[in-house]
Formats: sequence, C-alpha cells, structure tokens
Amino acid sequence: MGPRRDARHRRAAHCRRGIDDHAAGSEAADPASRGDRAARAAREVLALRLEHRFSKREILALYLNLASYGNQTAGVARASRAYFGVSPAMLTTAQAAFLAGLPQRPTTFNPWRNPASARGRQRAILARMAASGAIGAPQLAEARAERLVFSAPASAFAAPHFVEMALAAAGDRRPPILKTTLDLELQREVEGVIDANRDQLRQHGAANVAVIVLDNERAEWIAWEGSGNYFDAEHGGAINGPLVPRQPGSALKPFTYALAFEEGRGPSTLLADVPSHFPTAEPGVLYSPRNYDGRYRGPLLARKALAGSENVPAVALASEIGVPKLIRFLTRAGFSTFDRSASYYGLGVTLGNAEVKLDELVAAYSTFARGGVYRAPQFLSSTASSPSIPSAVLSPRAAFFITDILSDDNARAWVFGRGGNLEFPFPVAVKTGTSQAYHDNWTVGYTRDVTVGVWVGNFDRTPLHDSSGVTGAGPLFHAIMLAAERRYRAADRMAGDAILPRPADVTEVTICALSGERANPWCPSRAREWVSAGDDPVPCSWHHQSDEGVITIWPPVFRGWGDRGHAERENGGSRFGEIRDRQLLPPAPAARAIAIASPPSGALYSIDPTLRPEYQAVPLRATTARPTVVTWAIDGRVVGEVSSERALSWPLAVGRHRVTARDPGGGEATAEITVR
Repeated sequence: MGPRRDARHRRAAHCRRGIDDHAAGSEAADPASRGDRAARAAREVLALRLEHRFSKREILALYLNLASYGNQTAGVARASRAYFGVSPAMLTTAQAAFLAGLPQRPTTFNPWRNPASARGRQRAILARMAASGAIGAPQLAEARAERLVFSAPASAFAAPHFVEMALAAAGDRRPPILKTTLDLELQREVEGVIDANRDQLRQHGAANVAVIVLDNERAEWIAWEGSGNYFDAEHGGAINGPLVPRQPGSALKPFTYALAFEEGRGPSTLLADVPSHFPTAEPGVLYSPRNYDGRYRGPLLARKALAGSENVPAVALASEIGVPKLIRFLTRAGFSTFDRSASYYGLGVTLGNAEVKLDELVAAYSTFARGGVYRAPQFLSSTASSPSIPSAVLSPRAAFFITDILSDDNARAWVFGRGGNLEFPFPVAVKTGTSQAYHDNWTVGYTRDVTVGVWVGNFDRTPLHDSSGVTGAGPLFHAIMLAAERRYRAADRMAGDAILPRPADVTEVTICALSGERANPWCPSRAREWVSAGDDPVPCSWHHQSDEGVITIWPPVFRGWGDRGHAERENGGSRFGEIRDRQLLPPAPAARAIAIASPPSGALYSIDPTLRPEYQAVPLRATTARPTVVTWAIDGRVVGEVSSERALSWPLAVGRHRVTARDPGGGEATAEITVR
C-alpha cells in the first residue's frame, strides 16, 4: 500500500469511526452528561461493538436514522421533510449537502435562525464532495448556484412546552377536543419579544428564557414560553423552564415582608440596615449578610428597604419572624420546593438561597393581586376542568401594603432610578431578583388583571455576565407586560387606578421620614404613609427641641453605624450635638470602658468564593463610654484607627485571629474569631 493510499485509508477509517461514535452517541448519550468522561467511554465501547456487529453500510443507515438535525428533528427522512418538504430521494445535491452538515452543530447551522452559517456549512460540504470525486465540476457549479428555499417551521409547534404540559395534565382519557387556556395571539407576541431581545440576551451570555403570563381573575395560564427556543437542542430547548427549580434571589423578599405585615408591622416599620450577626443552626457559626453594593444605610423604613431590595433589613425581619414560620407561609402560598427543615435553609431563605419554580412564584405573586387570595393556576379552560378553589393566605391589608410598595416608583428610585424597565404608564407591582454567582435573572410583577414572570439564564447553570434582574429579564418583562395589559385590561379602568382598593382597616397619616413614628413638630422631614387603623399613634421620639436647636437622639442599634449624617441629610437634616451622644449612651460599667461590638468573640466566618473580595469584610466596631478614637489590631498588628462612632472594615483572611481594640486611656478589649 503506497503512502497516498495509506493516508486515504486512515482518513476513511477515521471518518467511519466518527460515524460509529455518532451513531453510538445518538443511541446512548444523555445531553446532560455529554461532558462526562464515563459517558464518553461508554459511547466508545458501544461504537466498537457496532463496528464489529454491523457492516459499514448498516452503521451509516443507523447514523442517518438517529442523528439529530436540529429543531427536535431526528433522522434524515424527517429532516428532509421538515426543512425542504420532500423525501430524501427527491433532494437536490445542494439540499443533500446542507443536511449532511447539520448533525455536527445543528443549532449553529439552524437555517431558520442562522441562514448565513447554514449556507457557509453547505458550501464547505460541497467543496469536500467535489474534492473526493463524489460530484463533478458541473454539479458543483449547479449546486452552488441553487438558492435554498426552506419550509417554514410547522405550526404544530406553537407553544410546544405548554401543549405537552396540557396533554399530560389531561391524562389518558382526554376528550377528542381539548380546550386550553392559552391565548395564542399573546403567545406569539411573547415569542416576538424574545426574538427582538435575542442579541441582547447573547451579550449577557443567556441561552435560555422562560416567560409565563397568568390571568389573575380566572387563574389561567394565557402565555407560556418554556425555553426561548424549543428547537435549540444544544441548549436544552425542550426543557420546560417554568417547572425547573432555580434560586430566585431577591424576588422572594416580598413574602417575608408580607408575613411581617400580617403580624402587625407596616410600611413605616423601622428596620436597621447596619452590620449585623445572626446565629445559625451550626454552633458558633454566625451569619453576617451583606447588601448588593456592600454599603449600609442605617435606619430604613420597610417601604424603602423592600423597594430598594436591601438584604440586611430583610434578614433582620426574617430573624424576628422566624424561619419555620416563614417556610410554612411559603408552603401555604403554593410553593412545593421547600421540603427541607428550616435549619437547612436558614435566614438566607429570605434572600432566595432556596430554589423555587417560576410557575409557582408567579402564582404566589398573583395572590397579592387578588388581595391575599391564592388560586392554583389552570392549564385547561373551566369547561374542560374544575376551577381552582380560592384560599385566603393573607389579609387584604397585608396584600395592599405589599402591592402599594412594589408599585411605588419613587420608593425604588434611590436604587433603580427613574424611567427604566420597571416603570409603566399604569400601576405595576414589580420585583427583580438575581441569584448567587449570577446564574439567574428574574423579574416578576402584576397588575389587577395579569401577573407576568420572566426568568433569564442557562439550563446548564453557566453564569451570566453583566446582567441583573433589571438589565437581563427587565426589558422582556416590560414589553410583555405592556402586551398582556393591552389585551386584558378592563375597558372601564382608568390608567391611574390603583391595583388594589384601600381596605377599610388602613388609614393614611403623617410620619417622620427617618424614624417612621408619627411626626412631631420638630421632625425635619415628613411623609404620608399607610398604617393600620388601630395603630397606637406614638409621636417621634428621635427629634427634640433644645437650646442648641433640633437634636436627634439615635437608638443604640445605630450607634456604630458610620453614616448618620447622610441619613439626616436625606431626611431634611438636623443639628448634631454632644447632647445626642450623652442621651444615647447607657451607663457603662467602670471595668468595661471599651467593648467590642463586632465581631463577637467565638464567631466563625466563611469566605464565599462567588463574591468579590471587597464584599467579604467584617466591620470592626467598639462601644466606649464617650466618643473617642479606637485603635484596632489583628493578631498584634495594627490595622487602623477610627472614631468610636464608626466601624473599620477589615478584609477577611483565612485562619484564627485575635482582634484587639484599644482606647487612648489604655482600655483594651479582645475577641477571638475564625475565618475559613
């Protein structure tokens, strides 16, 4: 055998082995495990068995019958009819060359979405056919000149995820005609919105999108997109995204506030956004939450804290309520994924560290839109199935408070700004969420008529980049909400009408914008706020008139917070003086002139590899008998000096550490901590 013939033989053998492997992969490989070494080894063994059992012609036939040609089409016969509307025997050379190139990368060469790539691949195949002598120069020229005309995608694939789900819900004894709840015109608008935003989604690294729309009055699904492209096999297009559990991030926070409002708190409840430590189920381990930008805002009213999606106040609220009670409430609201103990989830559940399904999240949000009444959504129309039974899980007052906050554009402006994707010409209660390590983007919101939920991410959990709930899912949510509201908004409803009417047990009063208490004559900044009608009208205890003017007496929880002046400036400003500090401090024991407030001795900190280092620091705070300067040392090395009124941020470092605080008078306090 000569060198050229030997080289041709090796190339032919390599090509045959490639077909063997592909045929084996078509039979045995699960797409979710293609990167696994064991799965690759299994396919290689199966390929060898095929080669020994079947002839090359039989293996080629097996390959042609089983290979994926994209758009959920397997086998060359189905592909020929799907793309060109003819049987394989009727294919032209140009058409056959196109089909031959599809199995390598069916999504990339999808002619319905990437015609240029598909044409380029076909030309490469034609060139190889001519080089091998399979076609002559005249056939090559004719095939290159032929204009490929592809059949339109079959209309039978409209809302395929929903159709599959509805058929499964109907069971084996379904009637000849099954009437579903889907609004096909709205469904097409949803698909159009996704197509219009596909380039932007690619920039964020998002291959998958899930969108659902619920008719609140009937509790019926009226639009359902499961993946963004059912035919994208490379990215799991057939996966029904709204049914897949994912971390919701901050999109779960409203339910913590809803339970708090149910127990008597309200939008004016004061929450502390300060460095805090909370015990966990593991002895000695403390949980220290951080806000998205690593900053603390001090005193925040519940309205501003929820609208701005601050983490620390939400965790503090969950700590007061109790995680077991919160888990029970989430279960009553329709979530089925909370199947572990409360200690397993911990306080992080309020920040969305547990996984939920998009369809259950949207159904739970629609409970707010109905004034606290939950109804299980339906796939089939009421004529084909029994309507769901209403269940009151919240008081109208709590649902009204949540709805009023989430639809308050001014309340969220301090974080999200004005005029973005979360604002509409009519009231919309909306919340965004971003999961840990940026795997998931969420935007969920509702009007009186509809609830819309959008998830953006990757089914294989590849992280997104430069994307949040506002920038990733937000643009799609905005366009889809406009389309849904245009079709379902009641004709007699004015654009400015509130989503929910004010309940009889809610009244509006004037409060101090800083303390949340009823405004007294010296409060420098005031606001109108909803409160429960039976609330005790306690006047503001923070602002007082003195010979030096208006002074502010801060509660002890805010003493170590270092930006009190900023809070006062935001809320109208008032005079700071020595009187404030003397009145604030409780009598200090003589033997403890200085004490470490943070970190607590014995604390155990864990470095999170998914967070940037600048967000992983512990605030060093001390309490002293009077304002002074505190010198901080870690393991005997001075790391900084700071006023006792402020905290010093120390970046976490793995190991056991001794933290020391000293005052100018020689007073000293220590704490032992561990970082792992």
